[in-house]
Amino acid sequence: MTDTLLLVIISLLAVNILFVGVYIVLVLKEVRQAVAKINQILGSFAAVSNAIAHPVSQAPGIVSAIVEGVKTARTIQDTLAKRKNKVEVENEPRA
Repeated sequence: MTDTLLLVIISLLAVNILFVGVYIVLVLKEVRQAVAKINQILGSFAAVSNAIAHPVSQAPGIVSAIVEGVKTARTIQDTLAKRKNKVEVENEPRA
């Protein structure tokens, strides 16, 4: 009687351990899938941040080019105004 009871208890413990092992395998499989999804999200986030950072890093160059262009236009405008004034002064009748 004791031997059969002991055999039943050991069998039940073995089945219980088997179910726990299968459950652990399933949980680890889900964890692996979750980590893969997080890795994809981080990869797409890195791509988006690089796509945003690249134009932003070039913005100071564009701004300085525009500033230099405006300075050049003002210099040309001032030079033309000086020439016009010089021509007008030379063409004034002398008294």
